[in-house]
Amino acid sequence: MSTQEKSKEELIREMHQRREKRRLTESRRRMASIIAVVTIIVIITGAVFTASAKEISITEIDEFNGTNETKTVYTLTGGKVGDILDKHDLNVHECDKINVPIDKEITGDEEIVIKRGKEITIVADGVESGAIVTKADAHDALVEAGYIPSETDEISVNNGGDLTSGDRIEFVTVSNTEDVVNEAIEQETEYVDDPDLPVGETRVIDEGCSGVREIRSSVIYRSGEEFYREILSDTVTEEPQKTIIAVGTKTPEPTVAPVAAVTRLSSASTVSDTGGTINGMSYSRKINMTATAYSTSPSENGGYTTSAMGNSLRYGIVAIDPSIVPLGSRVYVASADGSWTYGVASAEDTGGAIKGNRIDLCYESIGEANRFGRRGCVVYILD
Repeated sequence: MSTQEKSKEELIREMHQRREKRRLTESRRRMASIIAVVTIIVIITGAVFTASAKEISITEIDEFNGTNETKTVYTLTGGKVGDILDKHDLNVHECDKINVPIDKEITGDEEIVIKRGKEITIVADGVESGAIVTKADAHDALVEAGYIPSETDEISVNNGGDLTSGDRIEFVTVSNTEDVVNEAIEQETEYVDDPDLPVGETRVIDEGCSGVREIRSSVIYRSGEEFYREILSDTVTEEPQKTIIAVGTKTPEPTVAPVAAVTRLSSASTVSDTGGTINGMSYSRKINMTATAYSTSPSENGGYTTSAMGNSLRYGIVAIDPSIVPLGSRVYVASADGSWTYGVASAEDTGGAIKGNRIDLCYESIGEANRFGRRGCVVYILD
């Protein structure tokens, strides 16, 4: 090959190289333009989507399984809360609780919280009821169900300490309070001789009064019923004052006719040792006795509320010595001078201290019995 032909081939090859270089440069320039345009479109599209899409935050809490998960989704089409949950395979069951209604329309960003629940049984102070709760802790579950347990209340769950594996809560209210009770202290009765007062008569010098005892206790209640009581203090806040009764010891003058005294009982009454009438009632004999009084209270009768003959104690029952007056006798009791009258009574009770010419008159209250004291009387054995 001549030198001239070689130079021609080189010129042609160089020309082709320059053309290929220009083609590659132009191709790169077009590709860069396309990439730039696509990038701009993506950026613009993303900006438009971000500006118009609604951000939905969905939190699913399940304390029984120990899970708490949150995820964020977007939607351009809106719709209802239920549609979004269905789209992401999130089912809400009848025991679950959700913070927004299922049929609520999504108009903007939304925060949806689903708390997984379970149905349990609550036995509160023996009363059983059902409840749906989302709390695994028993105390928190009770609060969620509307109960207000205190620190002293007893709470237990079947199958363990919480509701992860259990479904029944036993709830017992326990309270500790201080109780103050004021009790009466019955006053004593003191009898004093009065030489200026005729035999058989009495006079109240000082009625006295009952005292007061304050008993302070610590009381524990379970389910509203008293369970335990501890006395903290027992203090007499008011001392009782004795009832003082004067008993006459003055002997009557011999010139005083007994009949004259008795006639004051009733203008229609006649009295004799062998028999007669008193207030229109006939009697077989009369006996001078010393009268005392007692009440229907069991505390004065060894815990009993009935007479020796088995009848309920009441006004009109008297205790006597059966060797003097047979049980079951009807009697009439009055003072010798007519200043007081007990009236018709049934002799159907006895007493350890009621011996000989003694009679014990029954009154309805301790106060009446104390006020009566000790007095002389005439007992008429009625026919």
